[in-house]
Parts: sequence; structure tokens; C-alpha cells
Amino acid sequence: MSETYFVTGATGFIGRSLTRRLLESGARVKCLVRTAAKADWLAGTPNVEIINGDLRDGAALARGVEGVDGVFHVAGLTREVRRGEFMEVNCGCTLDLARYCVRSGRRPTLVVVSSLSCSGIARKGDALSGESGERLYDLCRRKRETDYPRPISAYGRSKFAAEQNLQDYSEKLPITIVRPSYVFGEWDMESRQLYSMAKRHGAFVVPGWKDRYFSFIYIQDLVDVLIAAMTRGERLTPLSLESTSEPSAKAKFCSGKGVYFATAPEPILFSEFGQMVGRAFDRGRVRVFRIPPVGVVGAGVFGECYKALKHKSMAMDFNKSYEALHGPWICSGEKAKDQLGAAISPELESKFRRVALWYDNQGLI
Repeated sequence: MSETYFVTGATGFIGRSLTRRLLESGARVKCLVRTAAKADWLAGTPNVEIINGDLRDGAALARGVEGVDGVFHVAGLTREVRRGEFMEVNCGCTLDLARYCVRSGRRPTLVVVSSLSCSGIARKGDALSGESGERLYDLCRRKRETDYPRPISAYGRSKFAAEQNLQDYSEKLPITIVRPSYVFGEWDMESRQLYSMAKRHGAFVVPGWKDRYFSFIYIQDLVDVLIAAMTRGERLTPLSLESTSEPSAKAKFCSGKGVYFATAPEPILFSEFGQMVGRAFDRGRVRVFRIPPVGVVGAGVFGECYKALKHKSMAMDFNKSYEALHGPWICSGEKAKDQLGAAISPELESKFRRVALWYDNQGLI
């Protein structure tokens, strides 16, 4: 008998790929969909149940969790139009979902997609003694699940608040948290302009004067991690995210049980990302333009003013600009590899090429 899953954010970037994979495996999928138009690609697909509503709709959540074996909570806000929306949706609605799962008769396994932003930037480590040609990120300690989170943005704080509060449900419900790094792949409309700039103008932009390291993960690799977390992942405990360090300690730690980072093994500079995308379009060399910090902050302020006047979000707001000027955003995927068998290839360029060609073939750039 096939499994039945409920996927929030089923028509979004991550949710679409996850839903397709689950259906291909023979599972039955209940999809939370805000607008019918976004679910056109699911029309006529067997083993799919469309549930119209959003995360604020308690009745829709109750229908979604009824009779399922597992819940993939993918939906969330990456930009807020009004102050407090991040906490309301990313934290409050996540807890509502957990509450409905507990109330359901089967108490399904809940896999929650969080974010690297929840944990904060990597802290400085020790240089590798006597080793030549070391990469800059070796001077930083990549974020691990046992590092106590230190989010630096409103978005990151809302994700961490959700994780902390989920601990209260961990004895009533099997819960696993997955924190992806920078996710790229087909149907990612957020990064489309970066690919377009590389293709059409042979140019790429880096925010700020520093070229920082980022951890990346291809969407299909992330789906592998999510499904593995559902079937054999470690589960959250009431103390998973409680500090085990002295209050005065500079570096705080926690058990991190039930938490996984999802990332490719090797971080790369943001400019390297641009060069790889450029090579996908047979650009010999992509010109990298650095946006001064004042320009990045200015774009964020403009985004905030736009939200206040139009009540709509923009690609860049103060939250995004603040994160863009800090870093490195790097993490370790060793725990996911060891416990989930998520052996993600370190080769990123072929995956960037695959995505670049997909954008091109779809006429999106």
C-alpha cells in the first residue's frame, strides 16, 4: 500500500519538485494550494488531492493532515509586506500545522523545511597550519547542527523561533527539521535575473566589496534529503536546540538532534557561481561588478518604501540587503550524509549548466 503525504507550498519552487518526486514514487499526495491557477500542472494527475487554502486557513490544514503518513512543510514567507508577518507565518502557522498533526488520529511524521538563515553566518576558525593553497572558507568553521543558532535577520529569527517552539511538540509528534543552504534549480524564479544577466551581458553582480563564500544545493539533491529525512531521519527532542554551553561562552552549542543541514560538500565564492553560469552560456569570462554596501542598503530601503506605499514586496528589501552584506553562509552536510545516506556530489557546474539551459529552453531569460 502506497504512502500518503501532505505537502504545503506544493506549487512553489521546492514544493513542485518534491511533489513530482513523491508522485513518481507511487505515493498519494495532498497539496495545499493558494490559487487554482498555480495548480494547473497537477490537473488530471492521478493520486493528487488539491486542498485550496493557505497556512492561515485552519480548516485547510486540518483536511490536509487527515489520514496522511507524513507532512512536508515547505511553505513559508521569504519576504514580509508588513512588520511581524515573518513571525506570524513562519513561526505561528508552523505551530498551527504541528497542532493539527497532533490532533489527527495518525499523528504523521512532520518534516519542516527551515533555512541556513536560521543558524546565522559561519564564525571564524583556525587557519590550517602549514598547508599551502588553502581556500578562504577553511579559515571559517562551517555551520553544523550542534552550533547554537544565531540568526541575524528577521527572517532567520522567525525560522529559529519556529524550530524552538516545535520542541514543545516533539514528544507528541515525530519531527525532523531540514535547513537548506542556497537552493537553485528549475522553477526558481528568484535567481532568474542572475542567469539572464550572465547570458545577455556577460555580467554578474556581487553585493558589497567582499566576495563571500556560499553553500549551495541543487533542488533534486534537496528533495533526496527531504524524503530521506521523512523515512529514516533522526527526530527532534524537547532539548535539541537548548544551549549546552556556559552563558559566558563565546561559542554556544546544542545537541542538534533531529536537525540536518542540506548542502553540497564544497562552498564556492559568489563570483564563482557567476562564472559557472556564464560558462553554461559559452561566455569565456563573466565580468563581475561589485555593488557598494551603500547601494545594497539603498536598494533595501527602496524596497521597504515600496512595500509601505504599494503593500507589495520586492526582490530586495532591508532583510535581504542585510543578509547579502554578511557572510560567509556556509554549512556542513556531513550529518545528512552519514545518517541519511545523502551523498551529494561536490560537482556544481554541471548542475548550474542544467538549470541555465532549462531557463533558456523555457524562454525565461
